[in-house]
Amino acid sequence: MDTGYTLDQFLADTRATIKTKGVPSGLAEIRDHLENLLRNPELLKKHLGEPVPYKERTTIGHDPETDVHVLVHGREKGGKSVPHDHGPCWVIYGNYKNPTRMRRWRRLDDGSKPGHAELELQRDFMNEAGHAAVFAVGDIHSIEYGDDTFFIRVTGGDVESQKTLRFDLDKKSVQVADRAQGQR
Repeated sequence: MDTGYTLDQFLADTRATIKTKGVPSGLAEIRDHLENLLRNPELLKKHLGEPVPYKERTTIGHDPETDVHVLVHGREKGGKSVPHDHGPCWVIYGNYKNPTRMRRWRRLDDGSKPGHAELELQRDFMNEAGHAAVFAVGDIHSIEYGDDTFFIRVTGGDVESQKTLRFDLDKKSVQVADRAQGQR
């Protein structure tokens, strides 16, 4: 049975895109590759087992040549993140099952006052199942998802070993989170 576009094909196509177009120029094409992967009905079962478990984060693929990571996030209960970036990494979120509300933020201050940040909502949209959204290095975003949601997160670099920024809209503040130390 043909299950469609595979993780290995995705990684090979992504590697070719990075080699020919680079980043950030190739990010839209990598998003298209991810949307092809999201159409594979057997993807989660093949890489996570059946029944597919809910886990905060499971790495299912990594290309050492380009340092591209492919992670599955499975959420039994709904939740949301604060506005954040991914440090020196780019990220593409693809929804596999159920939508995720994505928000893109723009920083209004110049970053010269330590711990202070003012954000403005730039775009608010639903990332439906089968679709993916690109966030380049430094893009500030937040996500909100409902119960029984699975999404694929593709990153250029290992976000979980980086220092990233986390923003508090009410306090107009920013803090550095060292994900290697378990801060999120």
